[in-house]
Amino acid sequence: MSAENRREQILDITHEIVGAEGFPAATPNRIAEAAGVTRPVLYQQFGDMAGLFVALIDRESVRAATQFAEGFAQVDETADPDPFVRAFEGAVRAIDAHPETWRLFLFPPAGAPPELHERQAVAQAAVRGFLEQELRQAFPKLPDPEYTARILHASGRELLQLRLADPEHATLERLVALVRHLRVNVLPADRAAD
Repeated sequence: MSAENRREQILDITHEIVGAEGFPAATPNRIAEAAGVTRPVLYQQFGDMAGLFVALIDRESVRAATQFAEGFAQVDETADPDPFVRAFEGAVRAIDAHPETWRLFLFPPAGAPPELHERQAVAQAAVRGFLEQELRQAFPKLPDPEYTARILHASGRELLQLRLADPEHATLERLVALVRHLRVNVLPADRAAD
């Protein structure tokens, strides 16, 4: 197995353990044994356990961004021209396709290292910034786009968590219909002209 393939295998195994039992369960011995390598190989690849966890978090962050872009591309713009609704549907589609990646960020496992929370904070600030910018463009007379973006972000995160936790009831159709309803009734287009 090439070094890159071995690295990915170790990250995959670590992700499985962390997702099922939390970060404390992902011990060097357990990961090495599951990967069929020695601890020195593990350390050679990542330096130490903190390095392994950061590599996992960084890999999954890149994957989540790519998955969102792919999910967004699947949404038919002609079926729903509203960018807020399409962005939300794209996120749900990404979660449906790769729940294990999104669970790491929407439900951080027990014992998560500070790097996970730091990267979450950066990503959440970027999403809120995007929402605020879109709100300012779509609704120039909106009284407080910054706090409105925070409300939209918190609500969207809650709905995405529901999709992961209870997909039988929090269906794609139900969640998108709710977001569309809220978008039309809370931020109607005619408010931009106030």
